[in-house]
Amino acid sequence: MAMSHAMDEPQKSLKDLSADERERLVAVHERLRDAVRNYDKFLGVELKPGVEVPVHSLEEMGAAQAEVQEVEAELWRLREELLGWRRPGWAPSATSVSDWFSDEDSDYDDYPLPSSA
Repeated sequence: MAMSHAMDEPQKSLKDLSADERERLVAVHERLRDAVRNYDKFLGVELKPGVEVPVHSLEEMGAAQAEVQEVEAELWRLREELLGWRRPGWAPSATSVSDWFSDEDSDYDDYPLPSSA
């Protein structure tokens, strides 16, 4: 019995979209690029002797990460609506936070957030 790949392949192609539908996709892609660019400033950098270690606000980083996740979810929702694409289970998150930390670092999640001064 042949297996159908209907779930893996788009039901429509990008060329089948109207100008308005393409504009909607482009706008969400631009929002995601901007959100990722904003989030990138919180990612680690090479530490060098004599250079101060950058310190970031946990709240600002969390807000930037949430924005990436929100826009990414909107992009996948729009892809499904317009093209019939479903997000594959293997698709990594745009933030890829799980790649940064090992299992040994999970105990940092248990620390309380610093109080606002």
